[in-house]
Amino acid sequence: MNHAVVLAGGGGTRLWPASRRRMPKQLLALGADTVESLLAATCRRLEGVVGTEQLWVVTAEDQLSGVIDALPQLERDHILTEPCARNTAAAIGLAAVHVLARDPDGVIAAVPADHAIGDESAYRAVVARALAIAATEDAIVTVGIQPTGPETGFGYLEPGALGSHGARVVARFIEKPDRATAEKYVAAGYFWNAGIFVFRARRILAEIARNLPPLGAGLDAIARAIAAGDAAAATVRIYPGLPGISIDYGVMERTHGILVVPGDFGWNDVGSWSALAEVRASDAHGNVVGGRLIAVDARDNIVAADEGLVALVGVSGLVVVRAGNAVLVVPRDRAQDVRDIVKRLEGAGQEEFL
Repeated sequence: MNHAVVLAGGGGTRLWPASRRRMPKQLLALGADTVESLLAATCRRLEGVVGTEQLWVVTAEDQLSGVIDALPQLERDHILTEPCARNTAAAIGLAAVHVLARDPDGVIAAVPADHAIGDESAYRAVVARALAIAATEDAIVTVGIQPTGPETGFGYLEPGALGSHGARVVARFIEKPDRATAEKYVAAGYFWNAGIFVFRARRILAEIARNLPPLGAGLDAIARAIAAGDAAAATVRIYPGLPGISIDYGVMERTHGILVVPGDFGWNDVGSWSALAEVRASDAHGNVVGGRLIAVDARDNIVAADEGLVALVGVSGLVVVRAGNAVLVVPRDRAQDVRDIVKRLEGAGQEEFL
């Protein structure tokens, strides 16, 4: 049976001050729909591929209430909470042992919760195709995004030999390149790595055990606790001792024969405030507005305000965000640097702003 696992435990620090520890990026309405959260949109899309009863979410303990509010249709035992952050290898492994306990032949599409999709029908078709290949071939399949330009903020996938069912074998996973290298990758037909992976539950657990033995041992212990009806207590006890590593570094880059299927469905990882210009319409002056704005001779700005009014006079190329107890003003071309504000707040112990 097909399952979907939505990874919803991240922080989204580049989208501060709207994104906070208890209200992270995936719980915000940052897509084209200014009401539906990214998490809710992700789950709704996936319900077109798998049933609600086969939908799982992995999130942080302190984000649980927000996830429950965003997904009232989801069974509570399908929301798996991490007692502490241990990155995507542990999160995917945790979901896999729960799926395997209920469905020994379960096939999983593991997807990030915080991406925006322009063409949902095309997205569902690609995920369904990846699930079918993973089930038929017992393969690990990833979705490679057709690049729209030489982006330096994404990892890349190099396609290799033709594999089964028209998919390509991944020759290698590549970290974020510089501009000149990204241009070469795009010209050579490489894909963006969107972090979407599809596999049988037992296959990914076998790869974790082979490549990350300490993580595999911890997941085995949690699996035994699930069988004994003691999953929650065991997870709280075992999870903090698991290694923190991404599924890309820990498993995918060390595994041969991974297949890639291309995806061209208006994918956007909404990685910074500047990305709103790619997923939302602008006004006649190029301003992208969420909230109330009065603009006088102001162009090409991005504004997001949870309350009150933002007024701009004679400025251009800015991001202005008002959220809760904080205001952010940054040039659009430096929107990626917002994470540095979060680091400074953490270093100064200013928890009320985090």
